[in-house]
Amino acid sequence: MDLNEYAKANAEFLRPIDVIEHPECLFNIKDEGSMVENKFGNQRVHLKGEFDGEDKIFDLSSTNARIISSIFGTESQDWVEKSITLSTYKMQKDGKLIDAIAVNEIQ
Repeated sequence: MDLNEYAKANAEFLRPIDVIEHPECLFNIKDEGSMVENKFGNQRVHLKGEFDGEDKIFDLSSTNARIISSIFGTESQDWVEKSITLSTYKMQKDGKLIDAIAVNEIQ
């Protein structure tokens, strides 16, 4: 099975490797985001923005959403045109250590 198209489709999402490879880049928020349901039935916020000159979707964890909300307010339309600095950290998932994205600071 050729996974080229599948891999390209997921390139629209901001991944930890993007942040690891470009730690100096800001995520510039472009819209108020949208609430989506993942395959496990959990609600997630997808926030569109620009990172390293490319349009990306940041799949916000509830922790990252709380951090951004504590600075910019709970109405996500107030986040538009704001920038955030990101970093990565290790977390356990399904018994494995994986990289995850954290909101570091607000610009």
